[in-house]
Amino acid sequence: MKKSKIIPVIFCLFMLIGCEQYSAYESGEYATESIGEPVMDSLIEDPEIPLSSTAATYQDPERKFIRTADLSMEVENVYRSTTNIERKVTEIGGFVSESQLYSRVLSKDIFEIDADSAREVKKYSVYNTMTVRVPQTELGNFLHSLGEEILFLHHRNISAEDISLNFVMAELEKNRLDKTSEKLEEINNESGKIPDKQSVVNALDEKQSEVNFQKISTLKLKDEVAFSTVTLALTEKEKIAETMVVNLKNYGDQHRPGFWYRAGNSVKDGFYFFQSVCVTLLYIWPLWLILAFLFFGLRFYRRRSGLS
Repeated sequence: MKKSKIIPVIFCLFMLIGCEQYSAYESGEYATESIGEPVMDSLIEDPEIPLSSTAATYQDPERKFIRTADLSMEVENVYRSTTNIERKVTEIGGFVSESQLYSRVLSKDIFEIDADSAREVKKYSVYNTMTVRVPQTELGNFLHSLGEEILFLHHRNISAEDISLNFVMAELEKNRLDKTSEKLEEINNESGKIPDKQSVVNALDEKQSEVNFQKISTLKLKDEVAFSTVTLALTEKEKIAETMVVNLKNYGDQHRPGFWYRAGNSVKDGFYFFQSVCVTLLYIWPLWLILAFLFFGLRFYRRRSGLS
C-alpha cells in the first residue's frame, strides 16, 4: 500500500522538473548558441563597420611609415564601383597602378524558341582586382569612403611599417660614400703612375655606382612613404544574361540541298568511284599478267598430263 502511494509522488516530481527545464529553454537561457552565428553575420554586413584604422591615420613628424591596405569586398555592381573608386582616387591626388576587370561564365544553356531562334542564358559573375596609390595623409578618408560601395566585407588588413631608421641608415651611407668618393678624386688628381691612376679611376667608378643605387633606394622609400598602396578585390553576386541567338540545331536544315541535286551528285560521285576502281585495276596490271600466265600454264600442264 505504501509503495502505491510513493509512485505517484515520484511521477509528479519528474513532471515538475521537466516543466522547469522547458520554461528555462523558452526564456532564452539555452538559446545563446543558436543566435551566435546570425549576430556575427549581421556585424559583417553592417555598413557602419569602420574600414579605417589608426594604422592608416596615425601621424608623427619624427617617424616615417610605409602604409599598405588589403581589402576584399562584395559590391552591388563591380563595374560601377570600379569607376567610383577610380574617381575618388583621382580626387584625392592618387592614381591607379593596376586594374584587372573580367567576367567569369559559370554556366551557359541554350533554349529553343522556334525553328529559327533560341535564347542563350548565361550565369556569370564579374570580378576586379585593383591596386591604387593614395597620399598617405588621405589613406584613412579613402578607406572610410569605400563603405559606400560595400555590401559584404570579406576581410580588411592594414599595416604601417616604421622605417624611420632606414632613412637614418640611408643618410649615413650617403655621407660615407660621398667622403670615399672625395678621397678617391683627390688621389686621382695627384701625380703618379698610370697603372695606379687606372685602379683609382675604377674604384671611383664603383663608388659612384653605389652612390647612384643609394639615391634610387632613398627615392623609392620616400615614394612608398608619400603614397600608400591599397589592394582591392571586388566581387558581386551571380547574374543572368539572356541573349537571342540563331537556332543552330535547325540552321543546317534550312541550307540543306534538294533531293534531285543530291541525287545528281550521287550519280556523279558513283561514276568517279567507278573510274577510280578501273584506274586501280590498271595500276596493278603486272599482277594480272602473272595470274594469266599461271592460269594458262596450269591449264596446259593438266591437258598434257591427261594425254599421257
